[in-house]
Amino acid sequence: MSRDSVLGWTLIVLVVISLFLSFTIWSQVPGNFSVLKMAYEDNKVDPTLLVKPEKILVYLGNSFHTILKPTSPFYDKSWSISKELLSAHSNASPELVGKISRDNFMRIKGLEVFFPTPLPANLLKQLFNIEGGDFSLLDGKLIDSFILVDDGQLSVYLVDSEKSLYKIGKDSKRNLNSIIKEIEESNPPLYAGLTADVNLKVVGDVYVSLAPYELPMYSLKEEQIQEEQIASKFFPDFSITRRIQERDGTVIYTDGQQGLRFYGSGAFEYNMPVPKEAKKAQSFYESFVTAVDFVATHGGWPKDAYLSSYSEIKGASGPAHIFKFKIGVNGFKVVNGDDLISVTVEGNQVKNYYRNQSFSIKQIGILDLMTPVEALNTAVATKNIKAIEDIYPAYIEEQDELKPVWIVETEGMEVIIHSPSE
Repeated sequence: MSRDSVLGWTLIVLVVISLFLSFTIWSQVPGNFSVLKMAYEDNKVDPTLLVKPEKILVYLGNSFHTILKPTSPFYDKSWSISKELLSAHSNASPELVGKISRDNFMRIKGLEVFFPTPLPANLLKQLFNIEGGDFSLLDGKLIDSFILVDDGQLSVYLVDSEKSLYKIGKDSKRNLNSIIKEIEESNPPLYAGLTADVNLKVVGDVYVSLAPYELPMYSLKEEQIQEEQIASKFFPDFSITRRIQERDGTVIYTDGQQGLRFYGSGAFEYNMPVPKEAKKAQSFYESFVTAVDFVATHGGWPKDAYLSSYSEIKGASGPAHIFKFKIGVNGFKVVNGDDLISVTVEGNQVKNYYRNQSFSIKQIGILDLMTPVEALNTAVATKNIKAIEDIYPAYIEEQDELKPVWIVETEGMEVIIHSPSE
């Protein structure tokens, strides 16, 4: 073999070795889709946790009801039973019954489960494994709540955001008597339907407690960022990662493909170009599960996080979905709080992940709230409220504290009513 041939074969072998080593290194970059997919599968989270009901209305079979909040006794048990019954006994295609009138449920026993934000009907169908029936009638509909009632048989209904009522199942062998009897025997706080008067129009069904309200007040403290601990979730191998400190204090980690940015505010943001093998459009449900699993792996889900909004945008590989999540306090919303988490899913991969500054809370006292009727009178007198769609207690963030207030929903607005002591 000539000297030129030896040199030629040597060059070929070196090129092959170089290509092999390059492939080995880049195939181990944490931003690679196959690696992220493995991480998802090792950190499965039940996606229904992010749509846990903000309240469960319990029909007691008379003119009074009770409402279960996440901190209420029997909330978890009622939610578990409701999920099981919705999944197992939604055995019919949706049938439009008409506009909902909750007066029709006054004399029968049942549960109505309200989601924190209305859900697309097809997402609900997949989230709760509803296999029976053709849901095409509900295409484009948003579901506010579902109802399980014992009217001689177990009947299952959906209520959409336009207040239309759809029957989706029945079972003559199942009933709700056991759980409702337990709730009733626990002497729960009673709620009555609010009726209109001369100065105020009631839109829909609004329920107010007959008992006084008192809620904790909390101080807020920023949680310190564990920069390297967070970055390790995205870049397990720091030998191929660069850390860049910018003049404004922002810190950037990158491996040449994906990037993680820490802001001076305490927030951080992850970006990852969508590789060709991930450019396959997913359904809304699949994108939601991808987002939920990704957050579980990269920072985890805090207590009381919930889906607050979602949207669809046009991405390079087809539709992309943006999911935003807020956090509550003991099941009560923080109405002026920013989104805690925003996740953009394009193809079958997370393209952008933004997580806001986290806070720890400490109880600093108890605040007696005025009654809901007093709050309404205040709204009418000081805010010129003419109609009410709902009223409920919530929290506002103010001067590094969380304070309980009343929220009056009217004509698409949220009016905040403070306690007189505030």
